[in-house]
Parts: sequence; structure tokens; C-alpha cells
Amino acid sequence: MKTKFAVALVAFLSVCMLVRPSAMAIGISIDVGDRPYYEGPVYWDDGYEWVWIPGRWGEHHRWEHGHYERRGEWHREHAREHHHHRDHDHDHDRDHDHDRY
Repeated sequence: MKTKFAVALVAFLSVCMLVRPSAMAIGISIDVGDRPYYEGPVYWDDGYEWVWIPGRWGEHHRWEHGHYERRGEWHREHAREHHHHRDHDHDHDRDHDHDRY
């Protein structure tokens, strides 16, 4: 009887030892990706006003990155203003050598 009880106790404690670490496990994940090119909160390009829309948490707890949106009508006084956007994730001269400057 004592042997059966000891075997049952060892089996029970073994199961408890396997279950306990997984129940107490804590996971932390930090994802850092490339940030979009940030010109400032507002700028003019080709006569249109562009406004920065900050990132936010979307559906299903997914992060939506910030981006620029065109606002308003075309303005003649800003028609000659141009900004040179450099896509920092891609090759600038498209020769596939991934130069950065």
C-alpha cells in the first residue's frame, strides 16, 4: 500500500512540476520596425498640404503606422514647393546594391 501511495505521489508531483512552469510563464515582445520618413506635422508639396496622421492601435490589437495624408484643395501659392522624399527602405538608384546616403 505504501509503495502504491509513493508511486502515485511521485506521479502527481511530476505532473505538477510540468504544469507549474508553463502556467507561470510570462512573455514580453517588443517589435521595432523601420519608421516612416517624417517631414514634420504639416508640409506643402506641389500645391497640396500634407498632414501627418500618427500611428494608432487598430482592430485586433495591431499597430497601424503613421503616414501622411493630403488635405484640402490645391493652392497656387504653394505650387512650386517640392519635397524630395527618400524611401529609406529601398535602393535609391535601383541598381540593387542597397546604397544608403
